[in-house]
Amino acid sequence: MLTPPEQFGIVEPGLYRSDTLHPSHFPFIRSLNLKTAILLTPELPSRAMSNFFEENQIRLIDLALGSWKNNSNSNSNNNTDATGSGAGGQGAGGDSSTSGTGGGAGGGGGSGANMFTLTTPSIPAAPFQTSWWKPLSEELIKEGLEMILDVNNYPIMVMDTSGIHEIGTFMGCLRRLQHWNLSSIIVEYRAYAGNKARYVNEQFIELFDIDWITLPASLPIWWIEQETMWREEEEERELQLEQEREAEAHRRQEDLNQLTIRPSNVTTSS
Repeated sequence: MLTPPEQFGIVEPGLYRSDTLHPSHFPFIRSLNLKTAILLTPELPSRAMSNFFEENQIRLIDLALGSWKNNSNSNSNNNTDATGSGAGGQGAGGDSSTSGTGGGAGGGGGSGANMFTLTTPSIPAAPFQTSWWKPLSEELIKEGLEMILDVNNYPIMVMDTSGIHEIGTFMGCLRRLQHWNLSSIIVEYRAYAGNKARYVNEQFIELFDIDWITLPASLPIWWIEQETMWREEEEERELQLEQEREAEAHRRQEDLNQLTIRPSNVTTSS
């Protein structure tokens, strides 16, 4: 029997969201034929989850851990890393083109060609939470969105511990990039969050600068189709507005012409 995670969802074809995985979820996740999994929380995955990704040759990328580690390394008073992460180079869990050179976590030195290593991309040094109201850093969102818009990473799943807060914010920013209106974005966010919804997450989504995102060269089919449809709709709206402006200008010109040629009814008295 296939048991999906509690907060599992299909975002777009080949793009999934989920909370943390447990062994009972593995058969279902295996059926998705994932190529890449992204973690948004600065916590090492469980041994069972790491083994599952290794056995199924799924590249595991912990964006938040990379951001947290970079921020920790930039602090002169940083303590010894308590996560037990290795000090290896580029993770060997994916192919040789894997971006990011963060330390391999949970996999030792990462020297063995077949050894699974958690990949932590090199995100510009910034706190995991840059201020009290930001659930994620902008750098992490940018890095993650560019990854899930690269068709070479598909099929792909994005996870956090609860499946609600970080991932809800992340997907809200994706919806902004897809030209969704804010009301629809908030409805989707609250559908997963329920009574755990946070206003700061919704505020972050609204204020996130989507112009900061650099689109990859190879985009998913669903993105290309949606962008084409959106551009066609924008062109239709522009054409309609132009026609309305021309009609209004024509009406005004007719009114002016009627005022100009209207005979005078003024009579003079002797």
